[in-house]
Amino acid sequence: MYTMGYDIQVGGYRIGMLDRVEIHRSVELLADTAAIVLPASEYNAALEVEDRLHRGDRVDISIGYRETGLREEFSGWLQRIATDGGSISLECEDDLFLFRVALPDAEYKNISLQDLLQKVVEGVGGGYTVDCTYTWTYGKFVVHTATGYDVLKKVQEESGADIYLKDGVLHVHPPATLVGEEVLYDFALNVESCDLTYRRAEDRKVRVTVKSLLPDGKVKELEVGTTGGDSIEVRSAASDDTSMRERGEAELRRRSFDGYDGSITTWLLPYVEPGYSAELHDRDYEYKDGRYFVNAVTTEFSKEGGKRTVELGFRLS
Repeated sequence: MYTMGYDIQVGGYRIGMLDRVEIHRSVELLADTAAIVLPASEYNAALEVEDRLHRGDRVDISIGYRETGLREEFSGWLQRIATDGGSISLECEDDLFLFRVALPDAEYKNISLQDLLQKVVEGVGGGYTVDCTYTWTYGKFVVHTATGYDVLKKVQEESGADIYLKDGVLHVHPPATLVGEEVLYDFALNVESCDLTYRRAEDRKVRVTVKSLLPDGKVKELEVGTTGGDSIEVRSAASDDTSMRERGEAELRRRSFDGYDGSITTWLLPYVEPGYSAELHDRDYEYKDGRYFVNAVTTEFSKEGGKRTVELGFRLS
């Protein structure tokens, strides 16, 4: 029997009484988020907390089992304090919070994505290096009343890229270019519950229309995939055929494969995070065994225990 433990610091304060914590991390969302819920009755009044804690305070969350050691699960910044529903919720965001800084209005011509990202980093105060796999060049890129976060969001929407910060590096890569550690899940041993549907690629017919805005204002389109199923539209930052086709095929890869759709619910061990690979083993249906890219992980921690909801992405093997 494991003993639950936590060490949570916000600003200059260590959290004593805790109701629950929920941490959400995803490769498809720019920022990782955390909600720290405090029992309002233990703090007399919300005003007392709001006087001590402020937007922009540093937040560090370590949780786990005393017997195996606590692990840092989230590091970021306090974004806001919510006091609805009779409790106090501290809403937090990872280091991308620091990118919510207004950039100077500018119009860039013939600028590579690498150079654009470097200007974003410099515009929010520097301190980060850029690791970008893409090599396209924007004919024109306009920054108007936008933050660094807004620019990264636009890049993600146009490329479908995995964008995240890790160890002082801003990463921008095609989906699953970098795959982290592998975690093994056996449905008979370490999976509490699942919400999965097994589908074959032949049943996942997808037609992807890739659209790119040309300098003259016209829209160029390119289609990949097969008809007779779902129709998806995505945007591409680059307008050359190769880049547009790669964008469409990346979206196909996300959606069309033999394997599971859905999520599994596990405990805090083994540790897993988005970008890892999850090896699933089902003793009853071994043909369904497979290795999947982990899209998202939601970690919940309270007096009732700790659990993770692991959202599966496309099949790796």
